[in-house]
Amino acid sequence: SSINPDTGEPYRLNFPPLSIEDIATAGRSAMQILGIPKIHTIVGLSLGGMTALAYAIRYPDEVKNLILVSAAAQATSFAIAIRSLQRELIKSDPAWQSGNYPKSKGPIMGMHLARKLGLISYRSAQEWQERFGRERIASHQQSSPFDFEFEIESYIDHNAQKFIHHFDANSYLYLSRAIDWFDVAEYGGSVEAGLAKICAQNNLVIGVETDILYPLAQQQEIARG
Repeated sequence: SSINPDTGEPYRLNFPPLSIEDIATAGRSAMQILGIPKIHTIVGLSLGGMTALAYAIRYPDEVKNLILVSAAAQATSFAIAIRSLQRELIKSDPAWQSGNYPKSKGPIMGMHLARKLGLISYRSAQEWQERFGRERIASHQQSSPFDFEFEIESYIDHNAQKFIHHFDANSYLYLSRAIDWFDVAEYGGSVEAGLAKICAQNNLVIGVETDILYPLAQQQEIARG
């Protein structure tokens, strides 16, 4: 969605490959411009937690405190598979046009389905069951035999609809891939060696027992490091 200053048009897929480290470096550049030599506390959730890790590893003397929530030193194969399918759903939408869609008409259906898959993976089966069970929507709300029947279907669809009009599809693809690429083990040959580069005085790692994208074991791995 960023504009190429040389053409005045969106970069689209001509934008260079994006990594979590690039995001961390951009944040540090902003700190330098603002004249802030050190950060008192970095707080990061999910992708933001990975960015916080990258920042603390690459610039260890500039971070005093580090708080990570549902982050990971590297993505699991399950999480990679989920995001891969999300990207495939977006790219399979004819409106994607190999990334060259007009700003006014992007791959709405692909984004909608990708977001629905993401929403499902952000909660555990237990939580979905406790919140919705087998609650059904009113029959008068159905206009065809295969319309939504259950509250969970309606909820997922509604929240996906809210998202798709506020996020660029190509940006989604770039950020999704950046999460898959991130690997703390690249900083020293192992996750432990990479985490050992962090020099923050205080570190707080928070996880959720039922998280399937960023399992609690990954939070424990970071905490041990």
